[in-house]
Amino acid sequence: MIPRIHRLFARAGIVSALVLGLVGSTVSAHGPGASNDFGGCRVLLIGVDGTRADALRKVVTQGRAPHLRELIAGGTVTWNAYTGGEPETESLQNTVSGPGWTTVLTGTWRNQHGVADNRFRLHRIAQAPHWMRRLKDACPSAWASSLCDWEPIQKFIVGGSRKGDADFLSFDFLATPDPALKGRDYPQRDREVLARAVEHLAVANPDAMFVYFGTVDEVGHAVVDPAGSFSPDNEPYLKALETVDGQVGELLKAMRARPQFVEEHWLVLLTTDHGGRLKNHGAQTPEERTIWIIAHGGDFPRGLELPGPVPQTAIAPTVFRHLGVGIDAEWGWSKPFGSQR
Repeated sequence: MIPRIHRLFARAGIVSALVLGLVGSTVSAHGPGASNDFGGCRVLLIGVDGTRADALRKVVTQGRAPHLRELIAGGTVTWNAYTGGEPETESLQNTVSGPGWTTVLTGTWRNQHGVADNRFRLHRIAQAPHWMRRLKDACPSAWASSLCDWEPIQKFIVGGSRKGDADFLSFDFLATPDPALKGRDYPQRDREVLARAVEHLAVANPDAMFVYFGTVDEVGHAVVDPAGSFSPDNEPYLKALETVDGQVGELLKAMRARPQFVEEHWLVLLTTDHGGRLKNHGAQTPEERTIWIIAHGGDFPRGLELPGPVPQTAIAPTVFRHLGVGIDAEWGWSKPFGSQR
């Protein structure tokens, strides 16, 4: 089965030859420009782990994140989105990556996906699957790509969303950190993710693409830099955000360099899974619950700042709205981002 082989080779680093060779006919079927299944509409979702909204806003305001600043100026932002579920309801969830990214990628809170922590025990992701799985169900020829360096995303969220052995991702890349380094190599793994994502944008034609970067969270935990912490006043943390801004810039450059980019209608979404406090996160404090969402492209107004609050569950329906795909009320999804204006 080609997608399965593709994933194995991608993890070994042999991407270009496989994309251009083994799946050449599939790539051609999902052409550039407006020739895809969605009239040229495409989505790039960028996830930046463990990024406090006030810290990101600070580097943007200070001019230290020019690419994010450009996206915000040309699009819509909220600095008052939230993770952690709805207080005093069964949806309440820990502000850690497992529940957070599951919510971003399934459009549901813990009461539906069942993910309580980073162990994913007793999860119900099969009943509340990845939005890329739902996209594939709605449009079997859709091309969906996922690139990350936090293994549970691929192991549990992607893996738990499969129907048997059937893949719904057309491209699946995982840059696995060395367990012996205990997270200190996340900067290198992020660079690998970036390189594969830039290459993928050059040789393939994804309808929907998720790119994840993990270093900011590890700096907040003082793993990559022992002086780090989750704080808008912590310089190592702010510098990590500057680095991510440069990586976002490389992705935007690759996207805009596509030969028929002017005919494509890209929606670029960026968000995080949780904030943090001191050197950790997981509780329900404002520093841990408050997150951010940036949307650029589609029908999003330029230079609009939404006061919020906006739930983290808004990402999945925002993707579907842009692609023109119907949403089943039984999924329990919230309103798309921007509906609050």
